Amino acid sequence: MALELGDHVWYWNHKISFDKNIPRAVWFPGSDPNNPTDYQGRGKEIYNFVVHADEIARGRPHMRNYEGSYAWLNNNPGNITGQPGGPDFGQYPGKFNWHNFLIFPTWADGWYAIAKLLRSNLYKNLSILEAFKKYAPASDGNNPVAYANSVAAALGISVSTRVGDLDDSQMAVMQNKIQEVEGAIPGASLTWDSDEIPTEISDLLPAGGWKVGRPRALVQASDSFTIDVSAPVAPSGFTQGHGGPGQGGHVGANWYIRYGMDIGGKRGTPVYAAFDGHVTKFKPHNPAQDTQKVYGAEIFMRSKNDMMGAFCTHLTDVPGSVFVGAEVSRGQLLGTVHERAGVSPHLHMALVEIIGGAPGGQYQGVDLYQFFLDLEASAPETVVPIQFWQDGSPPEPVWRLTRLGVLHRSQVPESASA
Repeated sequence: MALELGDHVWYWNHKISFDKNIPRAVWFPGSDPNNPTDYQGRGKEIYNFVVHADEIARGRPHMRNYEGSYAWLNNNPGNITGQPGGPDFGQYPGKFNWHNFLIFPTWADGWYAIAKLLRSNLYKNLSILEAFKKYAPASDGNNPVAYANSVAAALGISVSTRVGDLDDSQMAVMQNKIQEVEGAIPGASLTWDSDEIPTEISDLLPAGGWKVGRPRALVQASDSFTIDVSAPVAPSGFTQGHGGPGQGGHVGANWYIRYGMDIGGKRGTPVYAAFDGHVTKFKPHNPAQDTQKVYGAEIFMRSKNDMMGAFCTHLTDVPGSVFVGAEVSRGQLLGTVHERAGVSPHLHMALVEIIGGAPGGQYQGVDLYQFFLDLEASAPETVVPIQFWQDGSPPEPVWRLTRLGVLHRSQVPESASA
């Protein structure tokens, strides 16, 4: 058989299984049938692989607090379950993991599915408290009252509020709170040709794989756009990269952490806006509030068309021209690199494409880590247009035009001077 998008595979000791549960009775004949966690001491050796178009996700979700939780593996931040023939929330049709968790093509698909579920007839006429008694029942070991209270607190409303009365911005707050409460522990994101994929699984992958990108385009291709981008850290102080998306401390569901790009710069190095835009959120630097992970000023900004954004932190000396609502030009000073004792000084910058535009668009993190390192090291004064396709495809630097002026996609070159 050939694996399909959305399939999941259990693997242990050259054995594979497509069952929702680990086949303990077969793999570990002496295990206690009444103890679902009895793997005869071999639990750490068992992995779950999930097939996605742009990656093979790997984790150990059966092990408490180990890498690769079900929410992360399945791109299912709300841990939504389903049954064959059930409603379409954007999941891979007919694909289920343990506990009937739905499996989604992208994290954004899973995030939007939360709203689709809560706006369905199953929930829209329920109060927030009633909704979470249904969404996270106590019979499954949850605390639905505490869950409902945390969501209502995030919204600043009563738990008696009807779910169907929430507007889109309030629903987005609820979605974010649900994905926070449910939690997601990142695992390994493997390329299709990775040597870390067992032969027993790689032999079942279709030759050539699938084209990377969303199976279902959200908007028309004509909505694609370009934004001029330049290096954010002054070349005089740039040092090196300290980790990109998914590396080091860049874990979690929030795009501004998960897609962080740590661009090294000596303390006091000027940091500039990488593109034209406007400030949407700003937290000034308060040294008394600095911790080992969260320190320095925080700036959120979006492009003028509200279809992409950035988050910058570990800054100090932010000028008065930076405030919520301020227009910012590419190359404008945002502050300087702040150094925390014990941490190599760097700018933490994350980018996101907003498919459909803000508010209400789909937030999809962007990985341009190597591009920015090449830009800083090879051509810091270069201005490069970045093409955003608005269909879920990764954005790309535009390095050339045809004679007719039609943009061509190109692979990111080895260096920005190529």
